[in-house]
Amino acid sequence: MHSRIFQISTMQIGKENYLNEDTLQQGDGSYYDYCAEISEEARKQDICYLANTALPKGMFELVGDDTMRYIGGAEQWKEGFVANIRKKAEAITTENMLDFIGPVYQLEKALENPLDIAYHFYLDGEGYQSFAEKSFAFMEFVCSLESGTTLYIGGVIDYHF
Repeated sequence: MHSRIFQISTMQIGKENYLNEDTLQQGDGSYYDYCAEISEEARKQDICYLANTALPKGMFELVGDDTMRYIGGAEQWKEGFVANIRKKAEAITTENMLDFIGPVYQLEKALENPLDIAYHFYLDGEGYQSFAEKSFAFMEFVCSLESGTTLYIGGVIDYHF
């Protein structure tokens, strides 16, 4: 399967620091089979989809080709997250706890990837980080932002898993 990794920072990202197909470990022993560059047109479309569809509705607005603004809504998102985790935890019983892709697996997925998207996030504007993260890490980052914060999008790459 293919998806995208988005480099996002509160600081502008110089092109020389953009995430690229060689930034992350890939192949044997890695989550990524491989990473690949995408076209500029695909990058713009992916950023638009991220801001307008993939991320929680109403929390972000696209303000440029590679910038979006955090509008707010973290408190409401956290309430929904906690309610969802509690619901999934309550579904676990001694009878179903070992079921393959059962409620324990569903709880793990909800904890790691609460947005239920295949996108990953590279939260380093300088290009030193060697890994990207699932949506919980991105939302944890968002919860630390003030309303009106501008987010800059650097490299956007394809990955296969």
